Amino acid sequence: MKFSLKRKIFASVVFNLYQFLWYLFLPFGLLYFYYRSIKEPGYASNLTERLTFYKNELKGACWCHAVSLGEFRAARPIFKKLLLNGEKLLITTLTLSGKSAAQQEYRKEIEEGKVLIVYAPLEITFMFKRFLKNFQPRCCIILECDLWPVMITTTYKGQIPLIFAQAQYPEKGFIRDKKFPFLKASLIEKFDLILSKSERHKKRFEYFGAKNVFIMGDARFEQKVPSHQIVAASKLKKIAFMKYFTVCFASIGKQEFTIISEIIRDLHKKYKDIFFILVPRHPNDFGKYKILFEDSSIKVKPRSEMVEIKSDFKICNEKEIKHLNNFSLLWGDSLGELNFYMAMSDLVFMGDSLNNEGSHNIIEPFALQKPVLVGPSIWGIEYPALEALDAGILKKISGQKELAAALVSAYHDKKNKNFNESQVKNIKNFYKSNQGASDLFMDQMFNNKFLELNNN
Repeated sequence: MKFSLKRKIFASVVFNLYQFLWYLFLPFGLLYFYYRSIKEPGYASNLTERLTFYKNELKGACWCHAVSLGEFRAARPIFKKLLLNGEKLLITTLTLSGKSAAQQEYRKEIEEGKVLIVYAPLEITFMFKRFLKNFQPRCCIILECDLWPVMITTTYKGQIPLIFAQAQYPEKGFIRDKKFPFLKASLIEKFDLILSKSERHKKRFEYFGAKNVFIMGDARFEQKVPSHQIVAASKLKKIAFMKYFTVCFASIGKQEFTIISEIIRDLHKKYKDIFFILVPRHPNDFGKYKILFEDSSIKVKPRSEMVEIKSDFKICNEKEIKHLNNFSLLWGDSLGELNFYMAMSDLVFMGDSLNNEGSHNIIEPFALQKPVLVGPSIWGIEYPALEALDAGILKKISGQKELAAALVSAYHDKKNKNFNESQVKNIKNFYKSNQGASDLFMDQMFNNKFLELNNN
């Protein structure tokens, strides 16, 4: 798509205004990080990194930007292939959880000088120039969907190859950006290579003038399922829940708790052999919404009180586990254990899909071969949700009444031993057929000579 000189000038003016606002509100941004540090000290202790003062250097690495914990976890198969290829990795993130997880994952590689994890600079041009001068990355790989104008523009002007990997362009954003297409195009045209999740996303990038766009899929289909969590979940299921139909409401967002609690209350009155697992999406909500069940007959057991199951899942006290029969709901107030909760379940409802947040990813329950329900808002997981709907392995509901009806229907199916085994097989096949994203990434990066092989 071509644009007039007038519109390009307007895009430049908007960029300069954007940059001016960053300078103007910089003091407030620093205050924000100090405010966050009250509950999460890491936000203040490494604030100098956001201002481009770094304790360590790693020159000539592949710079990979993963905004948050979710993007980091999704990219681990890609990072693994790059390290096996002899590359060094400079991983930047914006969130404390993302940085902490990356440091934990690559402790050995950090000690060996192969990986360095730091916060990305603030969106100010001179800071990104300092960042690039300090690290001299051989390429910049931006993951998923966040496009930061200063990051992209400064890197482009520094003649560093720009790659947008595992890239998605949600329909919601595409419709919005079409109103001012020259603004989005001014960023997308700067990428040397875009590796999108699906054909739909590919066409949207091409609409804004992207060059060298290919499909790679999603590396989440290659992530390893944590076996220790599955073993513990299997023990709990056999000891406590074999006579129950178990439903997991996973990654529930703030605006969904009232809806979900009403459904649970109603179903509990009618069906005493349904056990519920409710996992808030955000740690800040772990202690907030249990009060929704205080005036009901539903007894809630917080995961944090289950000291009989240690954090490493190696010790399971059978007597204490059987005590779960005295409860109706397991409250998932723990980090990093979503696979544990879903593995115990017969059916998973994926949250952030009833509140216009686009849904949490459905690949995780598919990896466990679990039937999945989502609400009407799936713009954030368009791939693979639309493909899963076409394959008949995902059910999308319109709202509260339809969700309750779908849960009752699945309950009766299991009760009558009609729970669809062929659906499990279809889920397996779908999951397997969507693997290979990291190999496609490497093919485009190196086999097609976009970058020369690292002979270090």
